Amino acid sequence: MTTITETHAPVSAPVTSRLSFDGVLKGEWIKLLSLRSIRWSILVMLVLSWAGAALLSLAMGSSEMAGAEAMPMIVVQAATFGSMFTVLIMGVLGALSITSEYASGLILSSLTAVPARTPLLLAKALVVAALGFSIGVLSSFGGALIAAFMLGGDGFSALTAPAVLVSLLGNTLYLTLAALLALGLGALLRSSAGAISVVVALLFVATIAMQVLSITGWEWVPVAAEWLPASLGSTLSSAALTPAADAGSVTYWGALGGLAAWAAAALVPAAILLKTRDAV
Repeated sequence: MTTITETHAPVSAPVTSRLSFDGVLKGEWIKLLSLRSIRWSILVMLVLSWAGAALLSLAMGSSEMAGAEAMPMIVVQAATFGSMFTVLIMGVLGALSITSEYASGLILSSLTAVPARTPLLLAKALVVAALGFSIGVLSSFGGALIAAFMLGGDGFSALTAPAVLVSLLGNTLYLTLAALLALGLGALLRSSAGAISVVVALLFVATIAMQVLSITGWEWVPVAAEWLPASLGSTLSSAALTPAADAGSVTYWGALGGLAAWAAAALVPAAILLKTRDAV
């Protein structure tokens, strides 16, 4: 009598691989820089910044106020002249860094690879901040170098003044924090059109609205206007060169803290909602 014995192959436990945070960061770099719209936004921003610096320094260099004492302010004004427009492009960059994934459906793959979700948004924020800071340095300091070249010897002397360097750094931080604010709004709204519309309203339209409201004489209007993102950015790029008697109530560090608070006000609830609501 023959006994047949069944043999079973050992069942191995499923192998799970967890994507490291370094891998998430690399993935976000690839996704962001592979977007054609992002590359065009960077190019347009640099062209506007440098062209604005060249035009304004050429115009102000031939004026009567272009003395050695006024040269630091002229260099900074020329270098940051285009920021009122380029900050909107930086906002578009920050918003598209996440809304493009919702539009294409790539967000499903991203959240599958990073199920914890919070590291994904953190990685996006770090990548956007690094890219925004790099572009801001090229925009601000590159514009200052162009202005100094157009203005001549006094311009190059002013370029190395500590107050000028602090102002240019402040403008760079303004552009960086504006991109992070837009990233948070994009994560909240999950719509490119909606996020960009809110960015434009906050960075541009709100300032005009406050200027219109100032004719009412209400005391709260000028106080509120000083804490709008655009006003805080202007303070960052000019406070170091502004005499104390002419300075407003918001200091350089206050403006930096205010802009950081604006960015956090969008990013923190975005991180909470990213964990709690459906992917799409």
